[in-house]
This record gives sequence, structure tokens and C-alpha cells, in this order.
Amino acid sequence: MKIKAYNPAMNNKFILGLWFVLFASAVLFVNWLFTRPLQQIDALHNKLADTEKYITRLTALHAEFLLNFDKEDQFFVSTSSSAETEAKSIITAIEQNLEGYRNIRYLKRNPDIVASLDDCAKALTGFGNNLNDLFQVTRERGSFKSGLISRWQDLSSRMLAVSNPPGPEITRKLYLIKQAESSYLLQHESRFLEDISVWCEEIRSQLLPEEGGIEMADLDSYMAITGSFIALDKRIGSANTEGIMAGLSESLKELPLTFDNARNLIHDTGVKIRFWWNLSRFFILFLFVATCIILFNRISGTRIFHPLKLVSGYAMKLSRGELPEEKLTPARLPDLITLQESLKKLVSDLRAKVDFTRALNESNIESHLSMSGESDDLGRELIELQQKLLQTAKEQSKNEEENLKRRYINEGLAKFGDTLRSKSNDLNALGDAFIREVVKYLNAIQGGFFIYDDTTAAAPVLTLISAFAYNRKKYLQASIAFGEGLVGTCAREKQTINLTEIPAGYISITSGLGDTLPDNLLLVPVLHEDEIIGVLEIASLNKFKDHEIAFAEEVANSLGATIVYTRNNQRTADLLEKSQQQALEMAEQEEEMRQNMEELKATQEESSRREEEFKGIADAINQTLFVIEYDLDGIIRDVNERFCNFLGRPKDEIVGHRHREIFAGSLEPDHHFWNDVQKKTRLTVQDEIRIGKITYKLLQHFTTVHNRDGMTVKFINFASDGRIGNS
Repeated sequence: MKIKAYNPAMNNKFILGLWFVLFASAVLFVNWLFTRPLQQIDALHNKLADTEKYITRLTALHAEFLLNFDKEDQFFVSTSSSAETEAKSIITAIEQNLEGYRNIRYLKRNPDIVASLDDCAKALTGFGNNLNDLFQVTRERGSFKSGLISRWQDLSSRMLAVSNPPGPEITRKLYLIKQAESSYLLQHESRFLEDISVWCEEIRSQLLPEEGGIEMADLDSYMAITGSFIALDKRIGSANTEGIMAGLSESLKELPLTFDNARNLIHDTGVKIRFWWNLSRFFILFLFVATCIILFNRISGTRIFHPLKLVSGYAMKLSRGELPEEKLTPARLPDLITLQESLKKLVSDLRAKVDFTRALNESNIESHLSMSGESDDLGRELIELQQKLLQTAKEQSKNEEENLKRRYINEGLAKFGDTLRSKSNDLNALGDAFIREVVKYLNAIQGGFFIYDDTTAAAPVLTLISAFAYNRKKYLQASIAFGEGLVGTCAREKQTINLTEIPAGYISITSGLGDTLPDNLLLVPVLHEDEIIGVLEIASLNKFKDHEIAFAEEVANSLGATIVYTRNNQRTADLLEKSQQQALEMAEQEEEMRQNMEELKATQEESSRREEEFKGIADAINQTLFVIEYDLDGIIRDVNERFCNFLGRPKDEIVGHRHREIFAGSLEPDHHFWNDVQKKTRLTVQDEIRIGKITYKLLQHFTTVHNRDGMTVKFINFASDGRIGNS
């Protein structure tokens, strides 16, 4: 065996690779530790961007308030539910973000940032308070259905609808009040309220108490509500004057300015922190890499290269054919330990092979040798050499045994050949003599011969015609149905059955031997040209050997040929007697066949005509409609030429795809869709598809195709685009 010199560099690759993986993992871990604060800074910047979006949205909501307040009556009352909820949720989100900024450690230590965040929170609080006041005032004003406005309009309508109208001057002023009331609700100008107050005073001075006329209490209530409206308008004010609207605009202008100042301070602080963290990270990584290199050089010198040098010298001795006696210094690394153990095992195995070869040379071929492994070529060759020596000795013994078996079979066949020739004229005598001699020759105790009788074709049987050592009165079974029990099974399968273990009392096995169960039961089919003639059933107290079973099968074939020869002689006479009768029957059958041929010709002509009609219908469908075939999974398997021309695509680009991939319409058939088609057998769907710049409306008729057993084998889609007949 040629051994190559050991190369330490082969194992160093693995060690270096392991060091590299550990080193890279440590570097990545240190880098990850230093990037965590930077990730927090990035998350803070994203949070600042979210806060800026919230402030922008507040500005948009304020603009919507100003735009719609003077255009729609009671805008804040009719839409306050969604607007107020959105504004409050935005203010809450900004407050939470500001509180989160205050809790960040490096921001908390900066007084300028803390002051700017406080200013921003103050501006946000002022905006929120003004916004709450605005919503509260609008709710006090109410709408046409509730609040002051509803009561105001009801009182004016009641004064106009009294049963005893006042004089024409008062009535005219009431109509002027009603007109000014509508103008105020549309334009929200205080001058209309002042006019209403003046007219109410004039009506009060002219009004006389009358039954059914205007009540003084209604007029006083109406004047009080008008005064409330004047007070509410002053409280609300506008964006350019004092009031809630002015405070809301002022706080909203201050909020972005204070937030921009805080954001800039936070951004500058984040830039400084990012710079120092990056500088610290690179410095720590440099120190770590330098330390790892120094440690690697010291460890590899003492634990890797020195042990490798010792192992290399040990392997060189092996390459020169020497079996070293000295022991290797134990290494520390697992791979070097494995290498040393492998070399020790190699030396031990080589010594064992030398001893084994020496034993073979001394004719001790029973020696044992254990292989070093699956790839041990030397050990395998030595073991194969030993096996060849053992095989030669076994073949000599086996040849002698085979000669004895062949002699046993040949002598038995010659003996039974005489019996078959002498008893070939009488089937029963032949069976008695044959089964008796077979039982004796096989050293059995019982035997029987069942012959196959298919006189009744629907129920053939196996009849026992010969038996040896059978108790005919108690145990004899005259016939066995074909396929029943062991005998019937042997006849049906045409295979030898050899039962070597028959449990006591196992009565479910139907056998011609009756109640006494032997230790070995052999059933051999009697065949001739693979046709069943009968079955031999032989029982013994000893187990049958393979050559005895082979002899039984050979002699059974000879028996089958003899029985067939005997039957053929009898059948020949019967055939001669029936030949004339068959000639007459053939003439009648010939006439009947001629009539059948004429009927078959007429049927073929009718089938040809219907085939031409179906072909014409199929051609008309292909020229008129788009025909698409799908398999049970909804995959397109075939399309007609008209559909390919409609899409402007070749057939191989369509077949193999799903419906959605080709049509690109709103219809997307899934397994529920195909199950629905299968249940209903047909389904009509209208869909729109776009080809180029043109949109087509398709009417699609899905139907199922069944085989003769009623099973669905595929789906067909007959589609049209509204241009039927226009190719």
C-alpha cells in the first residue's frame, strides 16, 4: 500500500477557517453593539418626521375650519364629531412624542433642547385649549334642529303664525326680522343681529296685549337669544381680530416655529453623537483585531504547527514501509488528536493484516480479519482471497451433494416412467399405482391424487380418485371446489404449496387428510402445458427436502402428460362422432354471419354520416366562437385558431397558463369557481378584457366534459366578443 506523505497545510485550512469565522463573528458583534445607539438616532429622526406631519395636518384642519366656517351654517356642529376627534388624536400623538423626546437620556441633558420642547408643548397646549373653546361655542350655538338657533327660529315662526295677526307695520317688521335672521345664518355678519335688535325694540313699543296675538314673553325670549348670538360672535371673533379664532391662529403660527427650533437642536446633537460613536467603534475594532492577530500567532505556534511536525515524521516512516514503535506526543486540538489516533489505528491494522497473511500462507484459512473501514482496499482483497479459498472447499462438498440429488431424481423418474406406461389405459388404476409409489419413494405416510373436473364450467371441482393410507369412512372428502382450501388454492395458483408448520387443532385449513394434521404437507399441481390436470397431496412426519420437492414436481409433470395422452385418445373418438353435426351447425352460422355483416355495413354508413355532421358543427363553432379547454386544475390545455388571432399571440404562449394570466380581466377563477362549474355543469360569465387600446366585452360560457362513467375530465369555455360571425 502506497502512503502519501502527510501535509499539515491540509488541516490548517480548517483551523484557519474556524478562526476566521470566530473572528468575523466577534467583529460583527462589536459593530452591532456600537450601531445600536445610531439606530436609536435614526428612529428619533423618523419620529420627528411623524411629528412634523402631525403639525402639518393640524395646519390643514385649521385652514378647513376658516374656509368652511363662513360658508356653511354651523359647520363645526355638523362635522365636529370627526373633525374634533381627529384634532384631539393628533394633539395627543404630538404630546406623546414630545414627552418621549424629553425621556431620551442625551436630550434630557441638553437645557436648550429641553427649553425648546417646553415652548413647543406650551404652543400645542394653547392651540388645544383654543380649539376646545371653538368646539364648545359652536355646540352652544346649535343648529336648525337643536340649540339656540333652533329655539330662535321657532320663536320667530311662532310670532308670524299667531291666530290674531298684529297691525301691518308690526307684520312688516316681523318679515324683515325673518329675512335678517336667514341672512345672518348664511353670512354670519353681526350687523343683521343689530338690525333685529332694533326692530324687536320697535315692535315691543308698538305691541298691545291681545288674545291670540303675539305674546310679550316670546318677544323677550327672542331678544335674549339675539343678544346671546351677539355675545358668542364677539367671543369667537376672527383670525384678524381678538377672540378664539385669533388665539387659535396665533398658537398655530407659534407651534411650527418652536418645533423647527427643537428639531434643529436635536438634529445637531444627533450629528455630534453619531460622529463620536463612529470614532469609538473604529477605535475598538482596531484594538480587537490587533489583539486577535497576536493571540492567533502565539496559539497556532504551540498547538498546531509543532504537533503537525511530529505527525509528519511519523507518517514519513509509514510511507517507507516501517511500522513505528514509538508513541506520539498527545496533541490538544481535536483535529490533531483525530489525526494521531488515525495513524495509530493504521499501524495496528497493518500489523493485523501481516498476521492474517501469515496465517493464510500456513493454510489456516479460518482466520479472522476485521476491515479498517469501507474503503479498506487491502483488507477487502485479503478477505476476498480467504473467501475464494473457502468457496473452493465448499464447492467440492456441494458438487458431491448435488450428484446424489440428481441421482435420486433420475432413478425416481425412470422408475415412475415404467408405472405410467403400464397403467396409461385406466385412469383410476394409474392414480392408485402412482400415489402409492410416490408416498413410498418420498418416505411419506399419506397421499392423495385429486383430478380436475370442469364438466360444470361455472363450478369446476377437484375429485379425489386415488388415496394411500386414508381413512375413507371418516376423513375422505370426495371432491373440493376449485379455489377452496389448500387443494383448490394450489390448483388455482398452479404453484407448489409446502407447509412445514401446521399448528395442532387448526381446523380452518381444508385438507383431504381429514382430522390428523401432519408435520409437513406438500401439495403439487399436476400440469400439462400450463393447464391444470390435478393436484398431488402428500403428508409426511418429516420435512421435505428441496430435491424431494423438485422430484415431486417433475414426476407430476410426467403424470400430467400421461393423463392428457389418455384423455386425447378418448376425445378423438368423440370428435369424429361430432364432426358431421358441427358441419351442419357451421353452415347455419355462416348464413347468420352474412346477415350480421349486412347489418354492420348499414350501421357503419350511418356512423359515417353522423361523423360528418359533428365535424361540420365543430368547424362552425371554431369559426364563430373562441374555444378554450382547461384541465381540472384550471390550466389552459388547448385553444382554437380564432382565439389566437383575437389575442394576436401564438398558441404555445397561451397553453399551460391560467385564465387570469391570459385574459387579464376582472374574472379570476379559483378552485371554488371550478367546483361551482362542476356542480352546475354550465356557467355563463361576462367579463371585460383589454387588448392594446381596445376594451372588449366577452360573454363566456363554461361547461364540463364527462367520460362514459360520468366523471368530469375537463372544462370548455365558449366565448364571444360581440362580433359573432365577423372574423
